[in-house]
Amino acid sequence: MDFSLLSQPYYFSFCLYVIAFFSVPIHVFGAYCILFETPQTMKHVKWVMFNLHFWNCWLDLTISLFSQPFIIPPVFGGYFLGILNSLGVDIKLQVYIMVTLLIMVAVSTIAIFENRFFLLFAENTWWRYGRIVFYIVNYALALLYFVPTVILIPDQSLARREIFKMYPQVVHFDTPEHSIYVVAYDMEIREYIGYRQLISLGTVIIEGSTFLLLLHCNIRNSIRKMTISESTLRLQKIFLKAVYMQISIPAIIMIVPQIVLNVLGYLYANSPEMNSLAYMFMSIHGASATLIMLYFHTPYRQFCSRIFCKKLDILKIDVNYANTTATTDNN
Repeated sequence: MDFSLLSQPYYFSFCLYVIAFFSVPIHVFGAYCILFETPQTMKHVKWVMFNLHFWNCWLDLTISLFSQPFIIPPVFGGYFLGILNSLGVDIKLQVYIMVTLLIMVAVSTIAIFENRFFLLFAENTWWRYGRIVFYIVNYALALLYFVPTVILIPDQSLARREIFKMYPQVVHFDTPEHSIYVVAYDMEIREYIGYRQLISLGTVIIEGSTFLLLLHCNIRNSIRKMTISESTLRLQKIFLKAVYMQISIPAIIMIVPQIVLNVLGYLYANSPEMNSLAYMFMSIHGASATLIMLYFHTPYRQFCSRIFCKKLDILKIDVNYANTTATTDNN
């Protein structure tokens, strides 16, 4: 399959607009289901689920509609093709928003598991107050994470001259309509950014794993001591299974392309086409999470069945009626 068209910015932008066209209704419908179709039995998880959905939605739409990042390897930079760029929004601000949204999705994912642990096992412990500090620190770090990188963004005239000397093969991407925006060209700064990325990734993994471990250990302990009813245990297992699917599949959609890009980067085999494909995959992660949520959470699945199956039944009736009428007329 030929992906060379994806190295052309305008074709890449068109593909992202198509993805956004299909994603927006999915996000809106998912938000409606969480806000108005969440049953009383799930009221304690309603807002943490909506929080995750909200950040997933905005990350998707930032990539596919509002910013549309076109990355040009091996340069640590590129340009934006989306609506915000047409409106003249500062590129530095767009870079900050996109990276911050990515961190917000990670923090919101951790919040799902923390919420389960708190409601089941820690509501009457010191964690009732400790979690307030935990959330303040997490969201503050998410908002501040990319600020040092933004501060270190170089003067663009100087940066473009340097990258054109270092990588003359990218000069043709620099046009009067879209000048290449360089986030960093100094190798020490790029390494510094890479170390911070590893630290943030490690922090997210440690926090998420900690709450997962606490959940499973406490559930096992409650079963052994018989302090949790079978019905409650069954409901928690069903909910956690649905959450695992809702998070893991979109995470794979987002993480695998990034791993591939990093490997290709180390092998000096990266290309604009591969980056475009990676960002196209990333732009559907929120929509896929919404579809998985609607399928695996029983109340939402039942609501979808009532709506869409009823419409399918109406279509079948109309088709059968039309066929019957046609047969009668022929006779």
